[in-house]
Amino acid sequence: MRIAHISDLHLCAKHKRDNIAKIKKLIQHALDNGAQHFVITGDIADNGEEKDFILFREILKKFDLLRSDKTTIVIGNHDIFGGAQSAHDVVNFPSKCLSVNYHEKVSAFVVHFKELFENVIRPHKESFFPFAKEFKDVLLVGLNSIDQYSRFKNPFASNGHVAKTQRKLIESLLITPKFKYKVKVVLIHHHFYPKNIASQSSESALWNKIENFTMKLRGKKKLLKLFVNNNVKLVLHGHSHEMKEYFREGIRFINAGASVDNNSKDEASLFLIDAFPFDIGTALSSLQQKPILSYHPPKLIASLAS
Repeated sequence: MRIAHISDLHLCAKHKRDNIAKIKKLIQHALDNGAQHFVITGDIADNGEEKDFILFREILKKFDLLRSDKTTIVIGNHDIFGGAQSAHDVVNFPSKCLSVNYHEKVSAFVVHFKELFENVIRPHKESFFPFAKEFKDVLLVGLNSIDQYSRFKNPFASNGHVAKTQRKLIESLLITPKFKYKVKVVLIHHHFYPKNIASQSSESALWNKIENFTMKLRGKKKLLKLFVNNNVKLVLHGHSHEMKEYFREGIRFINAGASVDNNSKDEASLFLIDAFPFDIGTALSSLQQKPILSYHPPKLIASLAS
């Protein structure tokens, strides 16, 4: 199964029109390179506005991707709380966040993309997250890592948290006997960087302090332990705007956060991932290049295993 991983589109018809053109080109690029399923790990809209969700629906529809078997998405912090476009927005952002009805926003997100949540497996019928999608060799598990707003724990509405109740539901999916031999892939918005990994954009101590205060995922050690104990092979995320592949506890993590919303007007990139029972191959591909995948084709894997 070839997965195209994109994240942090930050679509905004008013302020970020370049992102609209980028995502269209990137989707076509992925299709031209054999993508069978698209995974988008949050921050679809820059300001969480309905008109930008509708815009993305139309883009997906154009490429025949507004289908649960073709596309899977999870929610990002901008999809709930939005962001700040001006100095005036920055000043008023805390008040804006306080007025947000968190649960209504999560529900609205799922409704906006209802076609992508059809035929999913939910361990709790009243909770939209976590959910799972079962394919021939792969199990996709979608999480909601967006923390509710707090002036002290989440002052910029960008920190994450996966509560104990959701972790128990995640475990109930991962331990399901019929999923035992599938490649388990977790989709989440927030990253799992250890403290000693610096941003590609800055290696300064200042950046690390800012990141730890404004973009961290609380409870990630418990979540990581859950993944290790249940044979999760791959975690796809965004949030931090860079393209990075790294490993923790033997699990491969891929951040596609700079797919679209980056500093370049013309640049856009994605990860192409081939997930098979015996191997996972990944390649970073941009609009200016063809991908070179580092994996053994299925027939060769079979011959090596026999």
